[in-house]
Amino acid sequence: MKYQKWENLAHKYNRLWVQKYSLGPTRREVLKIILPKLQADASLKLFEAGCGTGQLIREISEQYPQIDYLGIDAAHNMIDAAKKSVTGQNIRFQACPIEDFKSTEKYDIILCTHAFPYFPDKEETLCKFADLCNPGATVIIVNSSTNSLKDLLINFFLKATTSKARYLSVKEMKVLFQKAGLNLKEVKVIREKFYMPTIALFHLEK
Repeated sequence: MKYQKWENLAHKYNRLWVQKYSLGPTRREVLKIILPKLQADASLKLFEAGCGTGQLIREISEQYPQIDYLGIDAAHNMIDAAKKSVTGQNIRFQACPIEDFKSTEKYDIILCTHAFPYFPDKEETLCKFADLCNPGATVIIVNSSTNSLKDLLINFFLKATTSKARYLSVKEMKVLFQKAGLNLKEVKVIREKFYMPTIALFHLEK
């Protein structure tokens, strides 16, 4: 099964060691960008690709429970876990790989944290993100990045524990952003421990 490793990880995903040094710090930095925008306008619509067990939307909805949100993930077990842990009138989850996702809806904030390396066609995915954007929308992508031999070795290990992935460098990501028509505002490196790879947060606008 194509996504079997992720299906198997769902029941323990929230307890993985990377929560402390990678996923948790990532959510913290994303919230620094997202929450002020929602404070200014709580009617903004959010889309998250690769939402996993819904941890990020759970933290957002603690302050904005009526948020309009759609999260998708290729693993059905991840989506099942998300539905159990996060509820809200306008909070929806859908089991769907990004390459199969189609929508006429437009969004003000698009999020993708640590899922991008696993998407098969990265250029097409970014073009899809751009198409889903309302004018002036915010796009935040966070992922492990390969910019050195150290990054290469660590990411090789990470890939071996999950599924097929390609960890692009910051330079490679910038090229793809330009092709998709996404404007890069900021690149921030998240590094909690020396043995973690470069984790790059890309803050973009349409």
